[in-house]
Order: sequence, then C-alpha cells, then structure tokens
Amino acid sequence: MRGRDLSLVHDITTLKAALLVQEHLGFRRASDVLGVNPSMLSRRVGALEDALGVSLFQRQAGGTRPTRAGARFLETVQRALDLLDHAAAHAGEAGRGQVGRIRLGHVWPVSMGPSGGVLRAYREAAQGVELELREAGAPALVTAILEGDLDIALIELDDATPALDQLILWSEPLRLAASARASGVARGGWQALGEAPFLCCAIDDWARTQRAVLAQGGPQLDVRPQRTSRDGLMSLVAAGVGITIVPSSLAAIPVEGVSFSSLPPDAPLLRLTAVWLGANDNPALRRLISQLRSSALGAPHRLAAE
Repeated sequence: MRGRDLSLVHDITTLKAALLVQEHLGFRRASDVLGVNPSMLSRRVGALEDALGVSLFQRQAGGTRPTRAGARFLETVQRALDLLDHAAAHAGEAGRGQVGRIRLGHVWPVSMGPSGGVLRAYREAAQGVELELREAGAPALVTAILEGDLDIALIELDDATPALDQLILWSEPLRLAASARASGVARGGWQALGEAPFLCCAIDDWARTQRAVLAQGGPQLDVRPQRTSRDGLMSLVAAGVGITIVPSSLAAIPVEGVSFSSLPPDAPLLRLTAVWLGANDNPALRRLISQLRSSALGAPHRLAAE
C-alpha cells in the first residue's frame, strides 16, 4: 500500500464519511448530512476502497449497502472512533483536574473540622479524582513531597520549608485533653501540664511543645511518646494514663471518658498550612489549590475557641 494511500486510510474525516454512507444507505443522503456534493463523497469513499483493496459498498439502484468485508471494516472503525472520543473526553477531564489522583499527607486527622470540610467540598467538585491519605510527621511528609511521593500536605506553619510553595489555611487554639475523672487537672494554668504524664504520638514534635510550654513559664513535661494513632492516644487519655494537647477542631468531637478544657490565653495557636512542590503539574492538585485559594480558608483564618 503506497504511503499516500495509507494516509487516506487514517483520514478520520473519510472514515466518518463512510460510516454515514452505511448509516443512511446511500451517498446522496449522506452527502446532504455532510453538506457536500454526492459525486465528491463517492470519489472520496472510492479512493478509500482503492487504498484498502476491497469494496466497502454495493452500489445499486435501490440504494447503497455495505459488503460483508465492508461491514466488518466499518464496525471496527466505529469501535476505534468511539475509543478516540473516549480518550479525548478523558484527556479533557484530566486537564481540568476532574479525574486523576491526589496524594495528601497530614499530621492531624482530616476527617473533622475545616480539613474535613475542605476534602468534602473538593470531592463534590471532582468526583473522578482518587484521594489517597497518608498520616506521618511533618519532616517525613515534606521529604515525601520533595521526592515526588506526595502531592500536598497539611502541616504546621513552622514545619514548612522555603523549598515548597505554601498557603496558610487557618489557625486554631489548642485544648487540653484529660481523663474526665481528673478534669481538675486543667485548672492550674500551665503548671497543670506537669501534674500527669504528657502523651503524644510518636510522629509528633514533642520537643516543640516542650519549648512552647517552657516559654510560657510552664513546667518540664514528662513526655511519653506512643506508637499509636490519635484514636489510640485518646483511649489512653480516657483511661487516665496521661494528658495531651489537641487542636480545637478535634476537641469539638466528644470522646467518652475525656474532658477538654482551654489552655491559658497566651498559649500558642496551631497554624495549619498547605505545602506542595511548585513544579508538580498534576492538574488535580492544581484544582485543589485553586479551590483552597478561592475559599474562605484560602487566607489566614482563625477558628474561635469554644
């Protein structure tokens, strides 16, 4: 098959014209749909038949019908064109961030508070995007983003690095969590933190917490890192094993056996920020960032203490 003939076989316009001839059982009716001269359409399809070396249609006075070979060929062409249409639609959705995947890292749980609201709103706007969550300490999340293993992470502002783009989302007060049977622990201000073991997850930067407490005139903490989840940590608090500090958004969810109380007014805030690699061209990520920027949480926003 000569090169120019092969290009004719790959000419989508000609293939679609042949499909119209099959659909309308004639060149005249198909030419009316296309808005071209019937003889021009007939020559075009004839050139395709010459390139293939097979007759696609039986031309009769009563109409035009595909040959057996033509019917098989045109059936395959229709499937191929359907696949092309699907590929084009999928590419458009991907380019608009409507499909794909986002790998999101987080230190604090994202099922509640503003984080949960952000994810729910994004999911409603981009239902074809797969969300993959990873909970870890901030240093590990930053490293994963730099190495291309994560798209974006929600971390404390102080953990952000100049190597990553960032968007401050909100700040919120911290609350003291203690066993409901020892709720009086929280009444002694900063000194109350020295009255029981201080529990934290192994991924937490407990040294930062210690420095913040000491800076406010508080005591040296008896830190007990736990290799467990946040839920496991709260179970230990409820059992009276120790106390811990959590963001207000987590404290808003009742936990049986746990009492939440305010820290002194001079306590530092949790300042949550989104960080990502500027060179990451994931359209789904760009859509999420755009949504964060345009929402009420796209600028520093303080959550009122309860």
